[in-house]
Amino acid sequence: MSTLSITYRKNPQYVDGAVNEPRLFAVIDLSGYGVTEKITDLPIYFRQLKTPVGPIRVVYSTRVAGLPLERGNLESLVTVLDGYLASLIRFERLPEYVFHVGDDAWPIYQLPGELVTRYPGGPVFSAPDIAELRLWLADHFKRIGRIENRRELNILYLSHSDLQLYPPECTLRASTVPDIPVFPTKNGKGKKLVAPVNSQSISVPMSQDTALFDLYHEVGWYLTRRGRIADPYELTVRKLDRDTWARLKAALTPYGLALSFYVETDGRLRRHESPVFTDGQSLIAAQVNRLGRMSLYLGTDMRALQKRLGEELYSYRMISSPDAVQVVSAQRDAPMSILDRLLQAPAIA
Repeated sequence: MSTLSITYRKNPQYVDGAVNEPRLFAVIDLSGYGVTEKITDLPIYFRQLKTPVGPIRVVYSTRVAGLPLERGNLESLVTVLDGYLASLIRFERLPEYVFHVGDDAWPIYQLPGELVTRYPGGPVFSAPDIAELRLWLADHFKRIGRIENRRELNILYLSHSDLQLYPPECTLRASTVPDIPVFPTKNGKGKKLVAPVNSQSISVPMSQDTALFDLYHEVGWYLTRRGRIADPYELTVRKLDRDTWARLKAALTPYGLALSFYVETDGRLRRHESPVFTDGQSLIAAQVNRLGRMSLYLGTDMRALQKRLGEELYSYRMISSPDAVQVVSAQRDAPMSILDRLLQAPAIA
């Protein structure tokens, strides 16, 4: 007999034959496992088989924490779902996150004041927040030779609304704070951005394209009030993909100015220019990192933004001085000056 109490509601967006749109949403009461939370939006997909497999002509399927589950009818799907949830629930709670190393994945649980995880044969890891736990896990797996760098260990957020895994959209970073992942999630009420800080999550609705900056300010002020950073604008946005930046940029207002600097590459100086935008509250400039992702810098005024970018570029020895970043007029498709043409010409041996 199933421990689950489960009901269904139809997805109003579903049309017959749509295999990529859930036909139903399952509402699951987990009190039989001692869990007080209720799953409200587990997607249930439906498809008809072109060629029946024995008596099976249709398939009902879902994913739970990344694991695909499917059966020939809803009753059988509930049975396998019940068994998997029984193995996933620990400490009378669902995992908060899942971490991936190669093809392997393990759950992370939120206990009072700490996150804990363990993989078979390994030690127990615990930390006050996911940013710190990720560092410890990555360093451990580097030490035992499972990965070569921290980027190979991925943290995914497990939504307790729909039991789906969500990768981070970007991270928030400061010199005194490990990278804080930002997860885009969704449930029956809409989409939101979530940033786990310490043992709590700060979230904002994704009602506007600029929701990331709303979350940035929320997290910045939270860390400032707790003495983790001195200024909310110490945070930078990291690892943002170019498509997401293009969408964000389209919702911002050009400020009419840019930050300009020269970087020596292959024996010659190349000019770089970062146009400045505003969301009405802050000034924003972007740079491409060595992996092709975007880093965003925010400030209250041009001097603060100029100083922040200059100090960062200087720390990477990309420029000779923090003051090498200059404020210039942003002119799209403006003709290049004679000086810039000379500076970007091939170096003479």
